[in-house]
Amino acid sequence: MKLRNVRLTLANVAKTTNSRKMEVIGTSVIRERLVDGTYTDKVIGYALDCSAYRGDTLKVKFPEAVKEKVEKITALLQDDMLVEVSFTNLKLSPYAMLTKDGSVLSGVSAKADDFEYTTQELDVDVDIDL
Repeated sequence: MKLRNVRLTLANVAKTTNSRKMEVIGTSVIRERLVDGTYTDKVIGYALDCSAYRGDTLKVKFPEAVKEKVEKITALLQDDMLVEVSFTNLKLSPYAMLTKDGSVLSGVSAKADDFEYTTQELDVDVDIDL
């Protein structure tokens, strides 16, 4: 079977198979890449790093239209808030490629059109006995 024929759903990558949301652990900006491999200052999209199955991380890419939401999530994460997202039109694609040293690099790429998010305060209770 060819990888392009494999169909993945959120259940394949989320922490549990019945999960409808993923926890966000970071955000990033996607910049335009030139032919020589260098990046410009032009922003072409955004990405959310989500906590996935067995402690792995899934980077979900979005178009520029979600800029304000990503900025809000970045601020919430800096304030130690738990942020969970549900995706609109999530597309998951498996990939595999050979590296320069001949080993196989494989994984799942993810992109979506939009997302909704919910937040809650992290319950951090630390007892320090001196």
